[in-house]
Amino acid sequence: MQKTTWTIIGIALILLIGVFYVLNGNQKQVGQEDRNQLSVKTHHFKKVLAYESDYMGDASNINNLFSHLPFSNFKGTIELNSDDLLFTIHYDTESDEQVVIYNSTAAFVLIKNLEKVNMQFSDQSYIITRGNVEEWFGGDIAKLLDPTVFAEKVQKPLLENTPDEWINQYIK
Repeated sequence: MQKTTWTIIGIALILLIGVFYVLNGNQKQVGQEDRNQLSVKTHHFKKVLAYESDYMGDASNINNLFSHLPFSNFKGTIELNSDDLLFTIHYDTESDEQVVIYNSTAAFVLIKNLEKVNMQFSDQSYIITRGNVEEWFGGDIAKLLDPTVFAEKVQKPLLENTPDEWINQYIK
């Protein structure tokens, strides 16, 4: 009887250790995936498709979108101006043109009636319009909704080239 009890306790301990090991490994994986979303280089556009919306007036949706885009770890306050279809976001860090291009493009692709994005950093502000973004991509940007196309037309070129000409088009 005592031998059976110790056997059951031993099996329970082994199972408990196994569960703890698996859960700990999953937490590390989730942590790495979250860190990947902070950079233009490693961001997965597919992970923000859930925030696609016809209307920018849903503050919760647009806030969650920018909470899952690069530099979300520096995201400060947000403001919505429904009359001008303008979204303003404050970042608690210095500007990064790759992030400005990536995040504003993602916002225009996912939020259909958004017309302007104002990104305010500690050293500079950028106002980007939908018209300028569409002009850069030669018209309709709906094709960028496909994560493969977004990676090919936005993410990859941003990483391979300096974004000077690109940012000038976006903020003209």
